[in-house]
Amino acid sequence: MDLRVILVPYDGSHFSENALEYAVYLAKAIFLGDPKKRIIKIVMLHVVQEIPIAKTLLDKMKIGRKIKKSSLDEHADGVYQETTNLMQKDMDEKKERYKHIDGIKLESLILYGDPANQIVDYSNNNRVDLIVMGSNGLQGLAKFKGLGSVSRKVSEAVSHPMTIIR
Repeated sequence: MDLRVILVPYDGSHFSENALEYAVYLAKAIFLGDPKKRIIKIVMLHVVQEIPIAKTLLDKMKIGRKIKKSSLDEHADGVYQETTNLMQKDMDEKKERYKHIDGIKLESLILYGDPANQIVDYSNNNRVDLIVMGSNGLQGLAKFKGLGSVSRKVSEAVSHPMTIIR
């Protein structure tokens, strides 16, 4: 297997931190063993989940607070922008931490939508040789110890090799 691109779904949880560390370790080991010394790209992919708001709830909010749809949209956009900025800052810190390691190139990407679907779509539409992902993410921390719903859905939907890290 010619490993050149590792996808690491990243949400800042302990599990995704472990997955990133594992991917860096693996990439470094592969680079050191490669006589051609080809750089391995690690793509940290964060997906901002869109939160659906029920129409009845919106209607109640509009009536009770006289909130216009445009102000709700602006508020939602502000929340998404703040989330994006915080995650980008976190991923930039990770890139800074690992930039001195020979043989790896870290990139970060933020997408919006359903995390499992976006991870699967990205891996299918881009050259990805391996997915390294945490067993649970931020949403899964409150659940039982086992596979989280996102890692389970991704593992069932992709044809790429995948490593799930605890």
